[in-house]
Amino acid sequence: MIIDQEFKDLIPPLKTEEYNNLEASILEEGCRDALVIWGDILVDGHNRYDICKKHDITYKTEYREFSSREQAKIWIRRNQLARRNLPDVWIVTLNMGIAEDLAKEGKEKLSEIGKLYGEGHPKQEPLSTVDKPSDTPPKHRSRELLAKKLGIGQTKLAEAQYVMRNAPELWQEAKDNELPIHYIYKKTKQQENMITRKDRVLTETKEAIILPAYVCNTDCLSVLKDLEPIDLLIADPPYFTDGDFTKHIEQCLKKVKDTGQAYVFMSSSPEELSAYLNIDSSPLVLTQMLVWNYNNTGQRQPNDRYNSNYQVFFYYRGINAPDINKPSDGKQQYACQTINAPDGRIGDRYHSWQKPIELIDRLIYNSSKEGDFVFDPFAGTGTTMLSASKLGRRSLGCEIDSETIKICIERGCMYE
Repeated sequence: MIIDQEFKDLIPPLKTEEYNNLEASILEEGCRDALVIWGDILVDGHNRYDICKKHDITYKTEYREFSSREQAKIWIRRNQLARRNLPDVWIVTLNMGIAEDLAKEGKEKLSEIGKLYGEGHPKQEPLSTVDKPSDTPPKHRSRELLAKKLGIGQTKLAEAQYVMRNAPELWQEAKDNELPIHYIYKKTKQQENMITRKDRVLTETKEAIILPAYVCNTDCLSVLKDLEPIDLLIADPPYFTDGDFTKHIEQCLKKVKDTGQAYVFMSSSPEELSAYLNIDSSPLVLTQMLVWNYNNTGQRQPNDRYNSNYQVFFYYRGINAPDINKPSDGKQQYACQTINAPDGRIGDRYHSWQKPIELIDRLIYNSSKEGDFVFDPFAGTGTTMLSASKLGRRSLGCEIDSETIKICIERGCMYE
């Protein structure tokens, strides 16, 4: 017996419960229905064949003759359509497959899919002497006729055809998991919108760059010795779950001018806050604890605490630091900055803990002037450098992850 994988893949898989019930029936009563073969190739009865082999149960075979592989596939699909409770995704898959195989056989044009089921287009009655011919040609009703044949709505059929054409991997996912057609259609559209919006965000970001935004693929400590004094440090080190980077921050703070300023982000973890409160920040002075609040991320509700929809960041100033560049909008100088987090659904999120560029814009505008040098020791996807560059500041970021550096470059940074 030959198992042809292409033939086998045409058959909707049984659910676990259905397979178990079939196995129990065969164990009790034997394999009552014959397996259908074409030559030595199995065309129907794959699950029964597996069960019989597994338990060494005898089975009968029934031979069928087909003129081609397409004819065999058409028969397999039509045979499967007789099954009860087939999900819509499989009904459409099987019927569209029949249409394609008939087209390959040269029996009909695939574009006239309604005719493949013997429906055809509606007859055009001859015009009466009082009728005037219309300038609009008669509409083709292929989708209407096919939808009627399948027993589904035209909208659902249109959505199915769209996904099959534009996202075959999602259509396969729907078949594997028996997902509703409308669900995968929405998922396909969301993916397309994400790509479109991401391209728009990238274009807008690159067009806004005034000065080069440099990034280098190295640990920040390796460049500090030769780095020029820093006017503004913006640091967003990994959380303590990935290691303790307080010593990195101490070394970076020492490189900031006495006229400079610094912002250091951290999580809301008490352990992390305590560690950063106890670092040596000289020559800078810890002036304030600030908060970034975001309300657009869905989270599982824990049983023993509140959801954290904020991050803390420390604000340091040099002893000779100038006043803040007070923005015209006083809200931009609030100690609690409420700005939504980057969102993958709208194409502007490249990293799990990426900061919104609007937030970084405010910090850079408030605490530096044009021509100043901005340094980010944990560059991530390049947000700090891109913000600094569009505001006319010189910038450099360090990032040890090569894949993340690629994202920086894609967004408009230059490799140093």
